[in-house]
Parts: sequence; C-alpha cells; structure tokens
Amino acid sequence: MILSLPADHGILYAIIQYGMGLILLSLLIRAIASWVRVDERYAFIRFLAKFTDPFVTPFRRMIPPVGILDLSWIIAFFLLITLQTLLLQAVPVGW
Repeated sequence: MILSLPADHGILYAIIQYGMGLILLSLLIRAIASWVRVDERYAFIRFLAKFTDPFVTPFRRMIPPVGILDLSWIIAFFLLITLQTLLLQAVPVGW
C-alpha cells in the first residue's frame, strides 16, 4: 500500500506527521507493555525503551509516580500530540 498525501501538503508535512506518529505509537506500545508486565529482556521492548526514554525521562524527574501509576508517559504523550499539531499548522502549504 502506498501512502499518499493530499495535494496541498508536501514532504515536510508528511515527515512531521509520520515521524511524530511513530514516536506516539512507540510510547503507547511501551505503556501497554508495562501494564501487562512485559519484561525488558525482549529486544523489542529494550528498543522501545531506548527510543522513548528521551521523551519520558524529563517528566519522570519532575513528576513522582502516583502509587503504582507512572503519569510521566501520559504527560509526554499529550505534549507530543500538541507539538505535532502546532508543527503541522506551522508548515506552509506545499512544503
């Protein structure tokens, strides 16, 4: 299947949309894996940890866990969605 963009959006728009989408999907998969107790001995989970830690670690330093719940990934998730939306709105048409 070939990914296609609307006629008025350019390559920069696609890079931002799909790049940020990949980061958001990785955050979501890692969160679900931690909820079902998938161990980091699996290479895929280690890869996701190394890929998503730069986005989650700053929030972990500021926000302590609430009981057994780690809220830092949720805040990182919503801030990345906001950043993606702002970047997509800032891209000129045709870029």
